[in-house]
Amino acid sequence: MRSFTLRAGARVGAVLMAAAVAIAAACASPPPVSRIEDRARLDVPIAICRRPLAPGDANDAGIPRPDSYWEVIFPGFRGFGTAFNPNEPDCVGDPHVADARGPQGPAVQIGQDDALVAPGPDGAQAVWFRSFHTSDKVGAGPLVLARPRPSELDVYAIGGFRGSLAHSRFELARLGSTRTIVGYDDSCADVKVDTECDSTVTFYVALGGKLVAAAESPTTRIRFGTAKGLGKVQYRLTTDAPVFDKLTVRIHERLQVRDAGDEDVRKAEGDRVFVLGDDRTLNAQQDSLWSQVPKTP
Repeated sequence: MRSFTLRAGARVGAVLMAAAVAIAAACASPPPVSRIEDRARLDVPIAICRRPLAPGDANDAGIPRPDSYWEVIFPGFRGFGTAFNPNEPDCVGDPHVADARGPQGPAVQIGQDDALVAPGPDGAQAVWFRSFHTSDKVGAGPLVLARPRPSELDVYAIGGFRGSLAHSRFELARLGSTRTIVGYDDSCADVKVDTECDSTVTFYVALGGKLVAAAESPTTRIRFGTAKGLGKVQYRLTTDAPVFDKLTVRIHERLQVRDAGDEDVRKAEGDRVFVLGDDRTLNAQQDSLWSQVPKTP
């Protein structure tokens, strides 16, 4: 009778020991990770602001009415013809931004044409709100990544852009799984021929609900100076459209030096490459050819 009791206790002890080992192993093992869900989060970002769309709030092409865009970004929007306070908070509670440098004034009375919508190939949109007019040719305001849906307008990231009111444009692209907005400020189109000017392209990446200006590069640049043996010269930089390839952006640049007779006396060409890093910053692998231009005093 005593030996039976000992054997039973041994079995119970073994069972308890096995259970304890199993529990310890389970606690030590990392929780399972769903790679499918991770990919989905990258492909379908989470909206940071949302506005319901009633029937009639969008046109036949599915584009919401202009006031719907303003209402989703600015809870204090009171309709067209009204002015914004430069400190008006946006839909996430941050100050109303003019561009990456922060609010700039004075605010202006906005109209239906002050929201520039650039559609992308997958239904996403880049929307620039020209809520500040810093001059008669330059505007500034929030730049957002949005997507209209049948019953709502979603916003995924908010940044800021400053550029030509008449000659700024936007495109949507991808660097791997990272959503990118390409903003072109063609300010050279606002000036007379043979006038010093700057046009730029800025690459924005969506990161944590913000549109971050990851890199900027000149697209057209004109300056005048003097060169030994040539006298007055014009330095002119022009570029091709950016080319996206996986995690890189390539821009082909041309630099010309022209004499007073508008003849090329020097030329240079080359590619400028930007690589997307793990932290979603775009890192230039080369300086722009413009770095070869002598700095004017």
